[in-house]
Amino acid sequence: MWSLAWASGEPSHVTAWPPTPPSWTCSPTCPRIGQVEFALEYDREVSELVVSIFQARDLPPNPYSGTLDTYIKGVLLPNSDDKFQTKTIKNTTDPVFKERFLFSLEPDELLGRVLNLQVYAIDKYARQKVIGEADIRLGDLDLSMAIKMWLNLRDIDEKPTEYGDILFSLSYLPTAERLTIVIVKARNLKWREGRNTGDPFVKVYLLQNGKKISKKKTTVKRGERNPIYNEAMIFSVPAAALPTIQLRITVAELLPENKTPSLGHVIVGANTSGTEASHWNQMMTSLRKPVAMWHYLRK
Repeated sequence: MWSLAWASGEPSHVTAWPPTPPSWTCSPTCPRIGQVEFALEYDREVSELVVSIFQARDLPPNPYSGTLDTYIKGVLLPNSDDKFQTKTIKNTTDPVFKERFLFSLEPDELLGRVLNLQVYAIDKYARQKVIGEADIRLGDLDLSMAIKMWLNLRDIDEKPTEYGDILFSLSYLPTAERLTIVIVKARNLKWREGRNTGDPFVKVYLLQNGKKISKKKTTVKRGERNPIYNEAMIFSVPAAALPTIQLRITVAELLPENKTPSLGHVIVGANTSGTEASHWNQMMTSLRKPVAMWHYLRK
């Protein structure tokens, strides 16, 4: 890993993400501990990944001083040797770093890597504490172009739930005002009563301002723990309505008497956070092109 001198401007050919943090929200139990802005740029010709750390904002202030001294540590998991650390920025809850770090990675290495960012605070006794972290799987991103994003920080003890994962793609065609979601597959689903398999299917709800507008569902895959669907669903959505739209993707299982309990869900779209918001925003900056990502299921 090498630290690069910061030049004026941004990574070359960076995808234009929102210049200021959108009003992403957490679940009611999610502590509001700030956001971090960074960019990723991969050069296939020389097999180099550049991680640019721009800034953090809305960090929780020290209750005594009302401000913070902070720095960011990053690591490309699972290899703990691929790591970096920014300089310390003092006396602000909105630190600006503008630092770049370079890693030598072959293209096939990207799929298994997770970028983990931890924001540290230093008190007057030089004690250091993690106040929040964020991570994103590189295999979920289209790194054919540089991308820049904001992610909400989460408490260090808040871990993803263990209900499985789902892979789907999103695309929006402005000329036809058509939003398409392709349910690709799910994995590691957790079944009721300790069973190893079930009969899963996926329901997709189109929500506008939280209200259900439309619903579609996949076929049922019988006796599958890691079902593969590859089924597309198309919704008519005017471009002007996109800031109010969400998609709720629910994995359910078909039981006797047509009962369909939920195994977990994920919501992407307006007023979401983390990977869910990143997926939606990448779709909006890659119009007409399907963007696929894995998502953790939650309950």
